[in-house]
Amino acid sequence: MNETRLTVAMPVWGNRLSPVFDSARTVLIADIESGVLVDERHEALGPESPVARAQSLADWRVDTLICGAISDEFSRAIGAHRIRIIPFITGDAHQVLDAFRRGAFDPGSFRMPGCGRRRRGRCRGGRR
Repeated sequence: MNETRLTVAMPVWGNRLSPVFDSARTVLIADIESGVLVDERHEALGPESPVARAQSLADWRVDTLICGAISDEFSRAIGAHRIRIIPFITGDAHQVLDAFRRGAFDPGSFRMPGCGRRRRGRCRGGRR
């Protein structure tokens, strides 16, 4: 049996995804094996530089970051660790996580207002 293991990080504010990764102070870390949530914990993020935050995500063995808005500087630092970024997502963190772990995650269903596919400009999805 081919098991798939992923570690997903999501910056949170209460029960919701934080609107901006750059200023988030808490991240939800979820370990998923073959679509099953096997562990979930919260980690603190300090006012670190983009490079330091990216290193923290790498130290926690994060494969995928699901977040709201994220600056190019943070995106580049995280991407340098080969962490997949799914930006401009909003909503209840556990609903997003549940859809993602089940393989039913449709970014369009959780897209931040004003960040639709038809618009050009500051909301560009699909960064890596």
